[in-house]
Amino acid sequence: MSTVRGFPSGEYTQVGAEVAIDRLDTDVTEGTLTVRWFAGGTSDDRPTFSFHYSGENGDFGWHHEPNPHVDAWGHFQERVNPAASYDYEPYTFSSVNPTRVVWEVMSVLVSRLQSE
Repeated sequence: MSTVRGFPSGEYTQVGAEVAIDRLDTDVTEGTLTVRWFAGGTSDDRPTFSFHYSGENGDFGWHHEPNPHVDAWGHFQERVNPAASYDYEPYTFSSVNPTRVVWEVMSVLVSRLQSE
């Protein structure tokens, strides 16, 4: 990441990061990754989170939250045309541990950007 900002100021319920594209070995020149994470109200609650990329070559993300468009909590969503609605498909995260999820998402993000 080249820069990171938290929103709203002082609470950081959402983090926006400019992706350091030059480090990803891809032809993409700019992009933003917005990360949201909520651990839940109790230790028994499932976390909800999303890693959503927006850039010159796409608008897509990996989400772990209830969504009426898919049966599972984990899903991938993508909008191929800015005027179109999102397409959804189930996605299974290997873990809901924050550190593991970050590495997993960054790996699939890089692969996706390199294939564009």
